[in-house]
Amino acid sequence: MKIQCKYFSLLVGTGFVVLLYAPFLTWAATAPDLGQANSFGVLAGSAVTNTGPTVIVGDLGVSPDTSVTGFPPGIVIGAIHSADAVAGGAQSDVTIAYSILAGQACNTTISADLGGTTLIPGVYCSASSMGLTGTLTLDAQGNPNAVFIFQIGSTLTTASNSSVRLINGAQSCNVFWQIGSSATLGTDTTFIGNMLALTSITLTTGASVDGRALARNGAVTLDSNAVTVPACSLSPAPITPTLGKAFSPATTNAGAVSTLTITLSNPDTAPAILATPLTDTLPSGLVIATPPNVGTTCGGGPPPVAVAGGSTVTLPAGRSIPANGSCTLTVDVTAAIGGSYTDTLLANALMTSNGNNAGPAVATLTVIPPLAAASIPTLSEWAMIMLAGLLVLFGVAGIRRHAR
Repeated sequence: MKIQCKYFSLLVGTGFVVLLYAPFLTWAATAPDLGQANSFGVLAGSAVTNTGPTVIVGDLGVSPDTSVTGFPPGIVIGAIHSADAVAGGAQSDVTIAYSILAGQACNTTISADLGGTTLIPGVYCSASSMGLTGTLTLDAQGNPNAVFIFQIGSTLTTASNSSVRLINGAQSCNVFWQIGSSATLGTDTTFIGNMLALTSITLTTGASVDGRALARNGAVTLDSNAVTVPACSLSPAPITPTLGKAFSPATTNAGAVSTLTITLSNPDTAPAILATPLTDTLPSGLVIATPPNVGTTCGGGPPPVAVAGGSTVTLPAGRSIPANGSCTLTVDVTAAIGGSYTDTLLANALMTSNGNNAGPAVATLTVIPPLAAASIPTLSEWAMIMLAGLLVLFGVAGIRRHAR
């Protein structure tokens, strides 16, 4: 279930207001697959026109129109596709990607100008236009796979000498601008990201794009620009978490309490978020004590669950294991009958954003049974024993008298 938590309006810079909604896990921005459009730096629906020494590193295409003018003097370090099957397929894939971008849940609404702000990964939206005057900084917070999506109801416009800056691992291939009508980049703008515009895209003199200019229906107009198709560096595969468990004490009397500790370890450099609940089912005869004293040091929420007399303890989804660290889930347990109780969490019991545990976690609790009732005589039983002893003594004495 998606949870939206509306916060207070926040004034960031002059004239910039955001209504911030705290994103839940399912709100993470997702990069669409550009398909055949992936190789295109410029793609238009009606025409591509150029003035001056524009350089496009990547393919250039137009579909369904055929018009491409201004090359040369412009240079395409790639292929030019004019109304061919490749350009048509690329336009189809742009349409699909555009719809995917437009359909993602908005967790931050923006009004006024983006200049002078720093944004973290997420989906940012405006029902009307977006403008950029100055510098917009995109902070990936150390995650090279972080995605930034801007949903724009009408136009995107940048002022002269404006720029988009990436920090802390952000990559241009993971920045997307879904534009409801047209985009215009001002002179000498340094722009980053993939522009997918419903109508047209205009790059004025000296503007550069580390990304793509993809116009579905209208023209792409160029003037002494540089457009470079980005290539994301692949982040290393995350190191999967591990599980461990132990009873303390490991040996108890029947009816006594032992604390079960489940340790979740994360050797990766990124926190591991539980994708599904972690549930440990106790072996038969071992139950949650009264009170359960259930607790966790794992971050986030909601709280862990254990019911006195029950047989399960659960750490809910959404809890996190710190990067290069560990956390614990603890609960008190007890058994009324003596025996050896082996508690096992199987491989893949812990499912996280960094993968699943590869091996099982096993711990054994030894419970000493109560002394059998017959092993300690009662008071009446002691009296019978003494009487029997006396009778034996009298009998022996009587035998000795007769023998004389």
